[in-house]
Amino acid sequence: MVIVGVAAHDSIASFEGFVSSHGLEQMPHFGDESGDLWDAFGVRSQPTWMLVRADGTTERGQGHIPGEIVTDALSPA
Repeated sequence: MVIVGVAAHDSIASFEGFVSSHGLEQMPHFGDESGDLWDAFGVRSQPTWMLVRADGTTERGQGHIPGEIVTDALSPA
């Protein structure tokens, strides 16, 4: 499993400052200034998580990622 942060609707400098101030440098982050990626996945606000499985199915939620979702994602198919 790879966890990636996607910041949208703001400048790259702004999201880099957020990542730095919250000590999140250990995970990759991408800037989506236009919001196109968010729109493609139906994300409307933060914090939203999106699980994209190897088979292309997705699951989305708000707030923290529930433990059962993580367990399922890490389980062999």
